[in-house]
Order: sequence, then structure tokens, then C-alpha cells
Amino acid sequence: MPSDIAGTLAGLDALVERVHEATKAIVEGAAKVYQSKAMELAPVGEVGNSTNAPGDLKRSIQVDGPYGGDGVYTARVGPTVTTDYPGPGGTVMNYGRIREFGGTIVPKVSKLLVFTKFGTVYAKSVVTQIERPYLRPARATGTANVETLIVAHLTAAVEGG
Repeated sequence: MPSDIAGTLAGLDALVERVHEATKAIVEGAAKVYQSKAMELAPVGEVGNSTNAPGDLKRSIQVDGPYGGDGVYTARVGPTVTTDYPGPGGTVMNYGRIREFGGTIVPKVSKLLVFTKFGTVYAKSVVTQIERPYLRPARATGTANVETLIVAHLTAAVEGG
């Protein structure tokens, strides 16, 4: 039986290229799955209860990527929102992180944090916010969809589609 080494090598090169493209599509699709789940789970808040408008966090969840090449790709998913009212020197706090993990906010320039909540002005030396996870649960609940995406893209790549 004659062998077609050149044809076999060309076929393998084509397979490698399809797997690279499938990998990029998987990363892009997975990022969109996680973005959608995070937006669904993000806390929205109420008018007057924050320096940010209700829904700012949800609307700010973006996909950055995919980046890479040669079958190795990465993407980031997360909030881009920061406070509408930066402190002295333009300092901003990442609102998305404090919502996800909770934490303590302390003044950095003055002795007190001054803010308005439902029309009442408060001056506090420390504010503690409880965690309201939305990114971690999004990853956990989105994983089944991502596994399906992986199987579909890699199957198509191997089958030549």
C-alpha cells in the first residue's frame, strides 16, 4: 500500500490549525457564558443606596479577549465599574471587588468617609460591606455549559468541520 506522507502531513497540519481555531472559539465562548451568568447574578442595588446607579455593576461586566495564539488563548471576565466619585487625587475603588468579597473601607485622606444613603448624610471612620458573590457562582454554574462548548468545538475540529 503506497503511503502519501506529504498528504498525511498536510492533513495533520490542517488538524492542528482547526484545533487552534477551536481553542480560540472555546475561550471566547466560555468567557461569554461566564459574563452572562455573572450579569444575571450581580447585585443591582436601589436608587439612593450607593454612589453608583442601580445596575452599574451588572452593566460593567465585560469580556477582555481572547488573546494569544498557536492554540493557547486566554480571556478575562469581570467588572470595570469604579465609583462615580473618585477621592482626592482621582483615587477610585474597585466597586466590583468589594461587592464580590466584601471588606472594610477606610478613609485614606480625611478622617471620615462621608456619603449619602437614601437622602441621609453619614460620616464614618470605617464602613464594612458584606460579600455578595456573583463571579464565583457564575463560574460554578456556567461550567456545564462550557464543557458542552468544549466537546462541540473539538469534535468539529477533529471531524474536519
